[in-house]
Amino acid sequence: MRYLAHKYGADVTGIELTPARVAGAQELTKRVGLQETARVIEGNVLEVPLADASMDAVVSQEAFCHVPDVKKALTEAFRILRKDGRLAFTDWTANEPLTADDAQLMWDGMAIQPLRSISDYCHLVESSGLRVLSATDLTDEWGPILQERLAMYQRLREEARQAGTPTGHDAFHRSYVRFVDLIQQRKLGGIRIVALK
Repeated sequence: MRYLAHKYGADVTGIELTPARVAGAQELTKRVGLQETARVIEGNVLEVPLADASMDAVVSQEAFCHVPDVKKALTEAFRILRKDGRLAFTDWTANEPLTADDAQLMWDGMAIQPLRSISDYCHLVESSGLRVLSATDLTDEWGPILQERLAMYQRLREEARQAGTPTGHDAFHRSYVRFVDLIQQRKLGGIRIVALK
């Protein structure tokens, strides 16, 4: 939200479910002087607290995988977009079905809902009334980035352990290690979709 406001001068409204995160985002936005063009409001993407046809664009970054009803969230995106408005998002995909154990691990550690294939995602977007303009497979690009992030996270966990402080949630760590492994095996992947109302 702040990046889009700062980099492109966009007037941005962020939707956040957790009240404490709303307060933190508002404080940070004020500290960097973007409160006139960037705001975050408490809300649920399944019932967006914005008027019909009030937005030029809806942007989501790797968030739909945590939403229990992606079809409803996409329908809400359609509702709040103006005519010729665009939806642009990235998310994780399943290039092949996860085992029951892996699916449970992803849920326990990262609250990842069942993932869909790229073609299933495109059909889901179009069933909400939007027209897919592009669907880009990001699996190969994201693989090395995820390996770097995992290595960084593990270094931070070790630093915390050596300092005698909490190292973070073990369930997250276990799921993240497996997640990166599944990406490297191309069993999971990533996508960027741009769609038009």
